Amino acid sequence: MSEWFNYDAAGKILVFGLLVGAALPALFAIGTRVNAVGVGATASADGTAGPRRPLLIALSWMIFLLVVVVAVIGVLFIARDFLGHHFGWYLLGAKPK
Repeated sequence: MSEWFNYDAAGKILVFGLLVGAALPALFAIGTRVNAVGVGATASADGTAGPRRPLLIALSWMIFLLVVVVAVIGVLFIARDFLGHHFGWYLLGAKPK
């Protein structure tokens, strides 16, 4: 480890940035595609709409729910000290000062 640069922290930031910056949008795109197939919006070779598939629709909504939950947890993590100081809600590792 260098005296002026923390490689361990930079690696953690890089991995987290890749996960949040690439994985969540990719997961949302997968959910959108699964939803399109589930509602029958994708056309077959003869130009007719596909059948509705309720299981795929439910799966797409579960993926969307996961993306929203991760985003909300991220915002709460960033604002944890503010919430603890102003409202007394010590969430996600925030400590009273």
